[in-house]
Amino acid sequence: MAFTFDLDNKGYVKKRESYNLEYKQNFQLGDNLVKYCKTLVGMANNKGGEIVFGIKNSPHEPIGMTNNRFQEIDPKNIDSTIREYFSQELKWTMNTVRFNEKDFGIITVEESEEKPIICKKNCKDILREGAIYYRYRGESKEIEFAELKKLLDKEKEKERILWIKHIERISIIGPKNVHLLDSYKGELSVGDNKILIDKDLIEKLHFIKEGNFTEKEGEGLPTLKLIGNVEGIEAENIAAKPDVLYPLTTSDVQTRLSLNSHEVQAIFHKLRIKSNSKYHAGISMGRKKEQIVHKYTESLIPVLQRMLQRSSFLQECVDEYKEYRKNLPRKSKRKR
Repeated sequence: MAFTFDLDNKGYVKKRESYNLEYKQNFQLGDNLVKYCKTLVGMANNKGGEIVFGIKNSPHEPIGMTNNRFQEIDPKNIDSTIREYFSQELKWTMNTVRFNEKDFGIITVEESEEKPIICKKNCKDILREGAIYYRYRGESKEIEFAELKKLLDKEKEKERILWIKHIERISIIGPKNVHLLDSYKGELSVGDNKILIDKDLIEKLHFIKEGNFTEKEGEGLPTLKLIGNVEGIEAENIAAKPDVLYPLTTSDVQTRLSLNSHEVQAIFHKLRIKSNSKYHAGISMGRKKEQIVHKYTESLIPVLQRMLQRSSFLQECVDEYKEYRKNLPRKSKRKR
């Protein structure tokens, strides 16, 4: 699809500069590059936006770029300028488009996930150390009180929601099954014990954000992917034991749910719990490891409690399990 501007009857761009749009006639280097970065940071601290090059200042006529600096600049130079003067990197792209046989440059920046982005270094009269730049209608300048308060309140709310999600996740998994990785000390806390991780290995833990879980655009969700293999160093008596991850016996599950043995087995059968390592593990016991003890995670209990809230669920499980056992050989029935 060809790129186009929405023009009025005089050939001028209808859309005016705003909190997410700025026009420039040509791309320039030197102090101008710092000014562009200031504008991009201001937009990132707001809702994101774009700078369009090739638009005459006044009136906003699409005359195209008259030099090749936009096409020639290495994006690394823009990135390095942002890193030099500001507290964090930006997510941005740059593209050259054609309109009426003329070239236009567009730099697009996304809204920052972490705000505010702060200036960390002075640059002549352009940037001030410690300043927070924000994009207002048609200009990027130091943020004012109302916008700063709104920005900080929003970040505080995001943090509150994140804590709630963590707590909800812990309640599902069970506090006993939550382990904390201290990447600074190289320690993985497992209850009262610790698994030590080689410091050289810690440096190899890299997390990257993937755009999509699947290759096709629009499918899947953003995800975090762990790159590389991680192997810990186990000190004596500090490795995670199966009983820590799967603390509940079948009898424990019965007691917690106030069910009898047959009812619990019926539920396990219907939901295929024993084939789901998230909730179940068969642990070998005895000298020759010939005995298998079925153990379960704490997180299984709230899952089953929610299922049992449906009045017909338990009876469905019992009926289905009864039909299943009818077709079993007698020996198999005794084993179960």
